[in-house]
Amino acid sequence: MERVLALFIPIIAIGGVFTLIAMKMLYSHLQKTRLNSGEQQHVEHLAAAVDNLGAEFELLRSEFHELNEPVDFTERLLERPKTEE
Repeated sequence: MERVLALFIPIIAIGGVFTLIAMKMLYSHLQKTRLNSGEQQHVEHLAAAVDNLGAEFELLRSEFHELNEPVDFTERLLERPKTEE
């Protein structure tokens, strides 16, 4: 009985080591997969944010041009010499 037990100890030890290695490889693979999917979602979120910022910038640009016209007109009026009536 002791001989059989002595035979199984190295087999069980080697099997345990291989099991731990396989579990570590599986864990690493799952972790990389999770990171890659998270990166994709992050990239999509950033792309949407950039698009929103571009739209807001265009809106601000158009509002600036609309406000700039009356300012230009007022500046031209103020630069004119006053005429006596």
